[in-house]
Amino acid sequence: MTALMSHTELSPRTSGNIPGWIWMLFLALLTLAPISTKMAGAAWFLVICLGAWAFWRLPVMLPESSKEKILYDAVRWWLYFCIAAFCFKAIGMFYWDDPWRTRHFDFRILLMAFALRALVPRIRLSAGQVLMLVIALTLASFSAIAVSYMHAQYGWATPSNRINWAGGLAMLSCVLLPVTASRTIALRWRWCATAGIVVFVSAILMSGARGAYLAFPWILISGLVVLRGYLNGGCSGAAVYRAAALLAVCAVLVFYFAPKIIEVPKERISIAVAEIHAVLSDEETTGNVVDTSIGARIYMWQRSLDVIQESPWIGYGRAQRIRFIKEWGGQANAHIVKDQTHLHSEYINGMVDHGVFGLLSTLTYMAGLIFLTFILRRHCHFLAMSAGGLAYIHVMMSFTDANSQTNNYSVMIGLALSAIFLLRLGKRQGE
Repeated sequence: MTALMSHTELSPRTSGNIPGWIWMLFLALLTLAPISTKMAGAAWFLVICLGAWAFWRLPVMLPESSKEKILYDAVRWWLYFCIAAFCFKAIGMFYWDDPWRTRHFDFRILLMAFALRALVPRIRLSAGQVLMLVIALTLASFSAIAVSYMHAQYGWATPSNRINWAGGLAMLSCVLLPVTASRTIALRWRWCATAGIVVFVSAILMSGARGAYLAFPWILISGLVVLRGYLNGGCSGAAVYRAAALLAVCAVLVFYFAPKIIEVPKERISIAVAEIHAVLSDEETTGNVVDTSIGARIYMWQRSLDVIQESPWIGYGRAQRIRFIKEWGGQANAHIVKDQTHLHSEYINGMVDHGVFGLLSTLTYMAGLIFLTFILRRHCHFLAMSAGGLAYIHVMMSFTDANSQTNNYSVMIGLALSAIFLLRLGKRQGE
């Protein structure tokens, strides 16, 4: 594997910048990614093509510091984890002859891992290109809030299932976290990144995707860590004025969107509380209780535990899982359950499909993100904040939804990871 990915000899630092027109195209697609899954998919595909181009055309650059060496190690280990997860999944897929066309998630994650393995040792961005990436991510937050507003106000559909779509927004907000703490980026652009995070959070709130709300603790804690760094380092008068301007902009934003930013999550959480109360107080499984978002999840999870115990090693395959769901829905007279094709939990879905091997595949991706965080924490602790955010979001959202069943989720994980590393490949980037 190492020989394959290092077919060129190590060379001293050269220019290696991405061609300007390609970079601008990538930024435009990234800015519009929250509006259209086709734009997000095109941005993902462009990164894959850049990885292939860099592998064949550019030499591997010698790392100039221990921080760069850590980046090289990080993408290598992430690739290893992705290969292992893919192999675990393949065992169950081949055993049950499940259709690979339903597993875009595994292919997209693996291809992005190969692309990053090729890009990180070969590509360097100019300071201007890094700045443009920060601006593009911030503009993407405004694209996101426009979609969320139309969804909340007029009932327009989100580009993808709103849970995994909002999860993608949470991942992009985590990408901006280290920018707010970077001492090598001008303060005004760091405040710009901060505004982007606030707008992303507002968009997630208005989306009504309760599963994505699970990302907020990480964003809040990370924000407090960054704020402590500002306070310990002291702030100039100019910084205070910029902070005041940012707060004013945020106040205007909240004032304009306040009805939906507050009402939507309040309504969604109150519905969740009522559904949980109904499930806990119901002595028998009835259609009225099960025919709710949370009731259907709890009912399917309970029924899944019984079948998992009967075939824990290799599961039942995708087709039988769908038959189980239809059967359970009919028994409970629950139309919501009968309309499902997955079990709304990545962990349980993997176990029912492919037993231990399915669960190992799911956990290996998560372990890879967590291991990535620990590697980066040694020398790039703020960068680890982003990687840790992705790991936290993926782990938590997988409890209540099977996001790997959708195409957009894997695309957003790939774009978020690529943006994390690209931000760190700037010639003046540092912690």
